[in-house]
Parts: sequence; structure tokens; C-alpha cells
Amino acid sequence: MTGFVLYGVCAAIVAAIAGKRGLSWSAYLLVMLPLGPAIAILFPLFTQGSANSPTTTALVFCIPLTGLLVALFSKGQTPLTSGTESREQKGA
Repeated sequence: MTGFVLYGVCAAIVAAIAGKRGLSWSAYLLVMLPLGPAIAILFPLFTQGSANSPTTTALVFCIPLTGLLVALFSKGQTPLTSGTESREQKGA
């Protein structure tokens, strides 16, 4: 149970970082929150392993890590104007 709470906190932190960078924080949460527990449940079923194994834990926590990397390397919202239009608006 502690792992799921810790996972939720990590997902919330990544969503907050994405929101600060101008990305959709709700999309990050909607993808990460169900994906982690789904992998934690399904991965041991397919591998006949334990849900408490370090491999399962590492795989689950790769999701927020991947989300963090995507949020950090993604560009935020960009204006839809071209360079000449923005110069005209500035009066140049």
C-alpha cells in the first residue's frame, strides 16, 4: 500500500512540473495514475513472478521517470504567430 501512495506522490510531482512548463498536467495524471498499478498487477501475472519483486517495482517507477523526462524535454505552448506577424505587433 505504501508503494501505491509513493507512486501517486511521484505522479503528482511530475504532473506539477508538466503544468509549470505549460503542458497539460491532467493528461500526465490520467496516463500515469492507472498505468502504474496496471503494470504492478499484470507484470507478475505474465512472468509468473512476485508482485513484490525489485523488477516489478523498478518497472512501475520507470513510468513517472519517463513522464518526468518527457515533461522536461517537451516544449510548452508556443504562439501560433509567425515571425513576421509578431514583429508587426511589436511595431518593428
